[in-house]
Amino acid sequence: MYIKNQSLATPVDLEKIDLSEFIVIDLRGRGYFLISHIKDALNIESLQRIAFIAQENADKKILLYCHSGATAADFGTQLAQKGFHNIYYVDENYFNLAKYGIVIEGEGVG
Repeated sequence: MYIKNQSLATPVDLEKIDLSEFIVIDLRGRGYFLISHIKDALNIESLQRIAFIAQENADKKILLYCHSGATAADFGTQLAQKGFHNIYYVDENYFNLAKYGIVIEGEGVG
């Protein structure tokens, strides 16, 4: 029997994701965000600010993403260890997201 470790964030299944269920947070630097990002994502690089958003929106799912998934997994794990259970992350390279039908917007798109 598998018991989920409550100190880890949960990677999302990009094949089945409905982004309308999440507050989406881009962890990348502002320059990368301006070039392109997931539609309607917030650009926040501060773990403390994300923790505040997660606390103020405890009834909502928070989705983190970055360039490769590593920072999102790290931030997600740190937040889960602080007791947040509404944290999810994208465990995928940012440049592969469009193939899952995820809408990308920004200055460098199109």
